Amino acid sequence: MAIIGSGIAVSARAGRATGRYTCCLKPFALPRIHTLMLFRLPVLLLSVLLPALTLADTHILKVVTSDYPPYEYLDDGVVRGTHTDTVRQALAAMGYLPDIRILPWARAEASTRAGTSDMIYSLTYSRDRNRYYHFTDPISQARDVFFTLKGRDLEWQELDDLAGLRIGLSAAYSYAPEFMKWLAAGNARVTQISQVSPELTGLRMIAFGRIDLFICEETVCRYLIEEHLADYPELSDVIALSGTVGAERGFRAAFSRQHPRGAALRDEFNQALANLRSTDSD
Repeated sequence: MAIIGSGIAVSARAGRATGRYTCCLKPFALPRIHTLMLFRLPVLLLSVLLPALTLADTHILKVVTSDYPPYEYLDDGVVRGTHTDTVRQALAAMGYLPDIRILPWARAEASTRAGTSDMIYSLTYSRDRNRYYHFTDPISQARDVFFTLKGRDLEWQELDDLAGLRIGLSAAYSYAPEFMKWLAAGNARVTQISQVSPELTGLRMIAFGRIDLFICEETVCRYLIEEHLADYPELSDVIALSGTVGAERGFRAAFSRQHPRGAALRDEFNQALANLRSTDSD
């Protein structure tokens, strides 16, 4: 009986009788096997090595922020916004791919402080925050102003001019130290807003007469009024007062101090940011 497979013939009878098996290759078998192996081996190696090489060359950073249009917001499942664009461009120049998630601000900060996330953006510097983050150079400037109801006879030069009024503020936002100190002294009736969109809620509370003033980053609240006017026509009665609450401050990104390369990433980001601005000015 002869067993034939892949061009190989084996004599089973002779093997059973003598304990030895006779094997012979058909003339076409060797070149066929050789050709197939030469073709398949490189393909097999590439299929195994390419994913590994791709992963090795791709540096992914876990990045968090909160809904804060026009700087960052979710649009059809994609995080967009002016600050988001800047962060993506700077990280790409550094060779990193950001995995950006929108979270409530308190969770975003907690995640970055613990090192679960590598980076957070659109926050202002404070001594307390500096214990947890390596802050970058400013991405843009933040200017906090008071919003109030149109037609109210309200003007102010110093904070004491607003004593006794009902003032709303976002529970998650970091305001100017002098303003927070003034509030802590009991000079105003404070309403802290902690909803998902505290800025929009605060503006609507003004329109309905529930608070007298709402302090907000000017660009953000002007954008919200324009974007939501069709849905909430009462926002047409909300205006900004002249005067800045505290000095203008920088909106920054920050890397977690739990990240082993946090300080180095901060320095690389600053350089990439400077290069972007240099290119934009050309």
